Amino acid sequence: MTKTKGPMSGFRDFLASELIPRQRMIETIKKVYESYGFLPLDTPAIERFETLTGKYGEEGEKLIYQFEDHGGRKVALRYDLTVPLARVVAQYKDELVLPYKRYQVGNVWRGESPQAGRYREFLQFDADIVGAKSSLADSEIVMMMADAMQALGVGALISVNDRRILDALSEKLGLDSDASRKLFLIIDKTSKLGKDKVLEEIKIEFGDKVSELVLQFLSISGSSEEKIDKIREVLGSSVALLEGISNLGEVFSILKKSGYGENLVVFDPTIARGLDYYTGIIYETYLLDLPEIGSVCSGGRFDKLISLLSDGKVDLPAVGTSVGVDRLFSALEKLGKVEKVRTNSKVLVVNFSGIDPSNYSLLVKKFRAAGIAAEVYYDSSKLDKQFKYADSLGIPWVVMFGEDEIKKGLIKVKDLETGDQKLVNLEDFISSFKK
Repeated sequence: MTKTKGPMSGFRDFLASELIPRQRMIETIKKVYESYGFLPLDTPAIERFETLTGKYGEEGEKLIYQFEDHGGRKVALRYDLTVPLARVVAQYKDELVLPYKRYQVGNVWRGESPQAGRYREFLQFDADIVGAKSSLADSEIVMMMADAMQALGVGALISVNDRRILDALSEKLGLDSDASRKLFLIIDKTSKLGKDKVLEEIKIEFGDKVSELVLQFLSISGSSEEKIDKIREVLGSSVALLEGISNLGEVFSILKKSGYGENLVVFDPTIARGLDYYTGIIYETYLLDLPEIGSVCSGGRFDKLISLLSDGKVDLPAVGTSVGVDRLFSALEKLGKVEKVRTNSKVLVVNFSGIDPSNYSLLVKKFRAAGIAAEVYYDSSKLDKQFKYADSLGIPWVVMFGEDEIKKGLIKVKDLETGDQKLVNLEDFISSFKK
């Protein structure tokens, strides 16, 4: 017999035991986003290749899944959710109400070499504000990230910086763009390696002069507001730097007055973010009980990207965030925040031989009408088999509605966790779910 082959390397199946809790995590975050007025968006998995090409650099473009469709058109699987957002904004610019606040959850595809934690098909979860360039918009993204983590029941700390501060550091050191990028990536390791190891690496790579200024930069201490004020003393007062410092000051003032203090959000000048397109504020979110897993939700301001990705058709500022779905879910599992669920059903109605099946259909219909997920066993197998089915799926309640129960106008319910069994009125049992 030929062995059934699994998915190709880098692709995954998700059975209910993992998919249900993943979906619940996503729905929890969605509710937070929607409470801020964010609108859902969905776009095709396949885009015209010309829409994607030239947007990700030479290396990124090599990873795009591209092919010819049946009509001979060159098409590609979407690489991320940001380029489709830019296309949507350009295409529907006369219909969208600005600022446009959207969230999108969807699979993306990249032809990377599969390895632990890295897949060729994976889920992205983005939320962006397009058409608003204000400290209030920046602040709302931070608040939303903090609220999402709270809704999931995990403690988190959001680290905030501004790319203009890093650019001012680079300018003061006289570094070109390639050297700046390399320096920022090293500085970004500070939380993992510690200040001493980072300075040692910088000294080897750039020499004493650079490492001495970076030492001053990394030694800035105090509250977030105090550190922001001290940045000017180290880096000077270029126009871009002053804009960045001013915006951060406004953001932290809004956050503090809105109840998001240093226990939730801090200024961290070492946060760099790997993507070059950020133009202002940048964020990363770390779980307090699992910081080693890295950022689970990150983003920033990208005021030039919509113009770039829409080939200049639309020039709008934007700020947003992206949830690392796989990483966050893995963290929640490790922290014991994921309920092991194999089904959404709360009730199984057992099937007795000789009973009109419509009795069971009507019974489960009443449960479902009350918002209780219920199912009926499809044939009148032995009770042991039916109970085993419920137990295997983790269905907490089994309901029996045989001849005796029908005569009495009651149902017999069994709690599979405790083993308790009793005769009850159907309406009373349904009401107990709502308490």
